[in-house]
Amino acid sequence: MTHRDFEGWDEYCRRLAAAIEAGSPDWVRLPQSRDVMLEEGGKLYFTGIPCKNGHVSPRDGNRNCTQCSVANMRAYYERQKNAV
Repeated sequence: MTHRDFEGWDEYCRRLAAAIEAGSPDWVRLPQSRDVMLEEGGKLYFTGIPCKNGHVSPRDGNRNCTQCSVANMRAYYERQKNAV
C-alpha cells in the first residue's frame, strides 16, 4: 500500500459517517477519488456521495456505483433468461 495525502478531517469524517451508515465502515480505507485510485493501481474508490440512484457504495474505475452494476447485471441475466 502506498502513502496517500490526507484528505482532511472534515472530508474523512463525512466519508466515515457515510460508510458507517451504509453498513461498511471499511470502505473509508478505499481511496477518496478516482485519480488517487488510478495512481495506486486499485480497482475501487469511495467518495461517500450517493449515486444517481441513491446508493452509497464504492465506485469502479469507470465511475460506476458497484450496487448499480450488480442491479444491471441481474436485470440483464433476467432478460436473457426470459428471452430463451
